[in-house]
Amino acid sequence: METYNNGVLGDFSGQVGPVIGSHWRGINVLQAIPNKISKALRSADQLERDKFKFMLQFLSPIKGLLTETFSATGNKTPFDNAMSYHLKEAVSYTGTAFEIDYSKVLIGMGGLSGIAHSMVHGAGTTALTLAWLNNSQQGLAYPTDALLVVAYAPRLNDFDFFMAYNMREAGTSALDFMEIFHGETVHLWATFTNIDLALTATSRYLGSYVV
Repeated sequence: METYNNGVLGDFSGQVGPVIGSHWRGINVLQAIPNKISKALRSADQLERDKFKFMLQFLSPIKGLLTETFSATGNKTPFDNAMSYHLKEAVSYTGTAFEIDYSKVLIGMGGLSGIAHSMVHGAGTTALTLAWLNNSQQGLAYPTDALLVVAYAPRLNDFDFFMAYNMREAGTSALDFMEIFHGETVHLWATFTNIDLALTATSRYLGSYVV
């Protein structure tokens, strides 16, 4: 906003080109017309900030895990890379809210061979059973690779973890959930890790199940 003295045409009020003239307490005032493009850019910037905040809130509870199951690259930490992936691949905007695409969420990313031919079924009222093919004879798959399963209950906004319960060669694992998860719908992801080789498999989404 600017003030001005009488110009060649004297005082004026209203719009002239990209400015609006008005009088305020006896002072002549000039204001620029709001730029629609600037508003759109500000809106887009705010949307990106909201998107980042939304994904950060989702991933923060498993930040420690992702720090171990993602790799650092250049100046980016493992969690930076996890955030970057999920912002690009696992979140969408509906026009009113952000949504997680659970099928695109990763709990690990790396070169170790992943879980093969996985199946999940009920095992009573407090557990699920996960079975898979023992593919430890394939390249970058080792009998002692440790299974890692992460469960997320949207209604609770809470995670459960099953770490090093079984090795790849076992081919099956019981997932006993804490009582708070009983009766809840949970999304499951599974991967393998090898601490000795500092390797992780790119995880697989197993689907949603009722505990």
